[in-house]
Amino acid sequence: MDILEILDREGLELAKNDKRIFAFVIDELIISFLVFVALYDKISTLNNNTEQIIALMSSALFYIIAVKILYHSIFTALYGASIGKILCKIKIVKLDTLDKPNIVESVLRSTLRVLAEFLFYIPFLFAFANPFRQALHDMMIRTIVIDVSIPQNLQG
Repeated sequence: MDILEILDREGLELAKNDKRIFAFVIDELIISFLVFVALYDKISTLNNNTEQIIALMSSALFYIIAVKILYHSIFTALYGASIGKILCKIKIVKLDTLDKPNIVESVLRSTLRVLAEFLFYIPFLFAFANPFRQALHDMMIRTIVIDVSIPQNLQG
């Protein structure tokens, strides 16, 4: 059975890319805020010296990446969605079970997602060409993002 047939049978729809982009922006703002709060003491002592702030951010890059991976992994494993996705009413589900990814899948998906950022976001562009709107990290982990704001067809 084809993925679209399964989604139709379950009364589910794929999340539109504009919702995914908006959720991405929300998540990036949240992570940026968390990083800013964590580094505020150090940033405030640099007296708006741009070069020193860039050097600080470069030295904290490993921690920023770790925060991103943890943020996405934990929320995906627990809720099937990050805060941005929750606010946009979209959810990550496994293709075979239509359930949220487990912790291992969530960590792997989150890691691949962050790595895609280092590739100039090119792996995200797959979502625009793929019929199931899967970015490369979704294809590799076999997940899709569905719209949960649309009520399921309750047939009974």
